[in-house]
Amino acid sequence: MLQAEQGESLNPLAVAPDGSSVMAASQRDDRVPLVWLRDQGRKRTTIYTDDNDGKGGLGLADFDGRWLVFNTLDSNDVASKWKLFAWDSQAGGAPKSIAKTQADANGNAVPGPFLIPWVSNGKATWVQGVSDGTKNQKLTDVQRQVHLYDLASATDEIVHTGHMAPSFFAGDTVVWPEAFAIDTPTKLTAVTAQGTPVSLPAALAAADGSPASASDGTTWAWTGVGNKNLYAWRAGWPTPVMVHEGAPIDWVHVAGDVITWTDSTATWAADLRGRAYTQMTPQYGGTSSHGTAVVVSYPGPDRRSVSYVFTSAGLAPLACPQ
Repeated sequence: MLQAEQGESLNPLAVAPDGSSVMAASQRDDRVPLVWLRDQGRKRTTIYTDDNDGKGGLGLADFDGRWLVFNTLDSNDVASKWKLFAWDSQAGGAPKSIAKTQADANGNAVPGPFLIPWVSNGKATWVQGVSDGTKNQKLTDVQRQVHLYDLASATDEIVHTGHMAPSFFAGDTVVWPEAFAIDTPTKLTAVTAQGTPVSLPAALAAADGSPASASDGTTWAWTGVGNKNLYAWRAGWPTPVMVHEGAPIDWVHVAGDVITWTDSTATWAADLRGRAYTQMTPQYGGTSSHGTAVVVSYPGPDRRSVSYVFTSAGLAPLACPQ
């Protein structure tokens, strides 16, 4: 369990691949520091402090054990402008800005997919909308770019332009769901960590590439049309398997043998070894994962977050009761 201080709510944003530390927003008032927690939260380092009078604030983050990438929002609007930062836990110091929202001719944020940054082995990826220089660009007309950023050299490469949902890392591969025509299902598309296009296995090439897709490089999970029905596949399996069916599913994460997701009621986890799943939070909540580590959080009785970390490698197989 993460130990919060008196009067504090710790809202986890990212977890180290081995589960040894967590990046979290420390909520007390309008000032919301981003803190690096070790020793279950008893040891902490403040990385960044947001002071935005309750407007906007910290967005999402990912942490590969050394590099942290996170974004901040200018407002609480869906179309808010954002800034993307990187922080090296070995070097310390202040986070460095590596990207920001593009603006149209009116100065408004160019619409794009929800900003979800990912980082793996010193590289970051994200997708953002591209300005064409006109005023009030429509979402359907906006081209989007997949960025692959080398954090050590501060080198940004645009590896693809099209109409896609947020990108993510699957091992050393960068993957994103892309629509190649209007009103057609998206398909998973990928490049190597060097930006070279790569073909995916047949089981993945045939899958609906929903925005609720995730992988740790070996195990893959995605939802079907309408974000209903959760599927999984891993190298060596002849065909995908259905993990769960029913309510719309979002925020899918993969951590070894464990797949987590959130629906309109609670947050859940499935164990591929026993082909069983279980409810992880009393209601609502969410997860973040990296490697075999998962951090789970949900609102407690006093409205402060309750959070805990586990590693899938240390769990006994989950099985349905007989």
